[in-house]
Amino acid sequence: MTLSTRRALLLVGALGVLVGCGSDPQVPSAAAPTASTTVAAAVAASVAAVPAVRITDAKGKGVKNVMVRWRITSGGGKVVNDSIRTTGSGDATSGGWTLGTTAGQQTLQASADGIAVVTFTATANAGPLSRLTPVSATDQQATVNTPVPVLPAVRAEDQYGNPVSGAAIVFTIVQGNGVLLGAQQSSNELGIATVGGWTIGTAIGQQIVTATATGANPAVFSVNALAGPAADLVKVTGDNQAGVANINIAVPPGVRVVDVYGNPVGGVPVTFTPGANSGTVTGGTVISDPANGTAFVGSWRLGTASTQTLIATSSSIPTKSATFTTTVTLSAFNVDVRFVGDASLPVRTAFANAVAKWRQVIVGSIGTITNVSIPAGPAANACSDWSPAVTGTVQNTIIFARIDSIDGPGSPGVGNILGQASPCYVNANAIPFLGFMEFDTYDVDLLVARGQFEKVVLHEIGHVLGIGTVWNFQRSLLNTSISNDPYYVGSAARAQFAAINTVTYSGNPVPVENTGGTGTVNSHWRTSIMQRELMQGFAVNQVQPLSRITVGSLQDLGYTVNLAAADAFSLTAALRSGFGFEATSGTPYRDLVPDVEIKQRRADGSIARMPREKR
Repeated sequence: MTLSTRRALLLVGALGVLVGCGSDPQVPSAAAPTASTTVAAAVAASVAAVPAVRITDAKGKGVKNVMVRWRITSGGGKVVNDSIRTTGSGDATSGGWTLGTTAGQQTLQASADGIAVVTFTATANAGPLSRLTPVSATDQQATVNTPVPVLPAVRAEDQYGNPVSGAAIVFTIVQGNGVLLGAQQSSNELGIATVGGWTIGTAIGQQIVTATATGANPAVFSVNALAGPAADLVKVTGDNQAGVANINIAVPPGVRVVDVYGNPVGGVPVTFTPGANSGTVTGGTVISDPANGTAFVGSWRLGTASTQTLIATSSSIPTKSATFTTTVTLSAFNVDVRFVGDASLPVRTAFANAVAKWRQVIVGSIGTITNVSIPAGPAANACSDWSPAVTGTVQNTIIFARIDSIDGPGSPGVGNILGQASPCYVNANAIPFLGFMEFDTYDVDLLVARGQFEKVVLHEIGHVLGIGTVWNFQRSLLNTSISNDPYYVGSAARAQFAAINTVTYSGNPVPVENTGGTGTVNSHWRTSIMQRELMQGFAVNQVQPLSRITVGSLQDLGYTVNLAAADAFSLTAALRSGFGFEATSGTPYRDLVPDVEIKQRRADGSIARMPREKR
């Protein structure tokens, strides 16, 4: 064999070895999961089987160093390795998959260049029960003892708001006396649990049901229970009173409109009608108060029958009524007016009406005095220099009255004196039982013609009864210690003044007249403040109310009074009304309280001069 031949054979053999031992480069051709592609776990938890894949070539051999990318494609969550290269065996792991917070299907994909992706699917289950969320109305209203319009319902949720099925929910009444059906419920696949039924109780107001479950705060459902239809009238005040004929009852009767369960019903018309011979009412038809169902008659002025009734009815409850009964007596107080000289019918009528008004105000007797012996004037101890004698028994109060000349039309700068009045005797309790009244003939004729005489008589009787005349006799009701600012200190009148002092009068209450001279100053309410009130010191051409302040001053003197008999009076209205005097000669009318020596008839029958106390 030649040398060249042998070299050729060695080359061919070497090539054969090279061919037999050759290694072509690996090409990734497939990816396959090496862990389960279908898993389950709670939301926000890691799956047990860590997702992993193997990258192989066409011969199924693992390919090293291939970049694998892990991407969450639904549901949120996260993986440990967003991207990683395969190992020598072609394996790549996600490092761990923590699911997102939304329950349901979540997906994760592994991908490498040039090969199909591998998808892992996880079922994310709701976490432990964390809260109960109301899914129906939580604030409703309904009529008592009826089903609620919308049944309470909750959704059981984990901390991320995912519905929790199979949770044990308990509904409980915590306020109100209603009835629940199906109080124990299990949440459905949507996490919803609904109570079987709720009929609210019979009491008005807020009624409450709660839904509770272990591990969750309660859900609260409230219903405002409304009263049912009006069913009855229940008396609340004003029954079985004792009253005085021809005056308003002290406590206006009232009813409460109620449903069948006794709940108050508002907005219902109620009519108060006096029975036979049972006087008159004002404000006879009223609407029951929405807040408490009550309705009160405005006022009930009694008649003269010994027993009187007032019936409350309602068109909304035609079969029901409430009857109030009052025992009536004639006023225990009386004023016996005895005219000295002539008095026309209009004058006598004015006196009669004025006495009737004071009998409405004063309802208790001041007592009876026997064995009275008071001489006629002008003798010593007479009531006045023109008064007749008084002998025998005196019940309550006697007033001598005459119409005579005082000052005619008056004079500029002095005023026009229309009358003067004063008590002259008081009883053992220092309450007047005898007095006199005198009116100027000139002024009486004019006042009668104008229809104003009656209020003047009413005013003067007030003085005889003690207003402005015995405030400081055996009592200290008038304080004159402050220059130009006298004021009344009796507690009852002050309380009434405070009740109407809406303009916040800043001076000492109750202000007493500080102008007008002797007979007007210190004897009347202050005109600049009280203006139209009956017992201020000047006659005005307006209505002059007999206020509760004046009635209170009588109570301070010791009378038994009926405050309800006072006229409506507003201090604010008085100050805003302006003030108009009525005069015959350009000067204001004023009345005069004369400086009379007042005597006291003591319990033992002796007569003593009443000392005036100063403050």
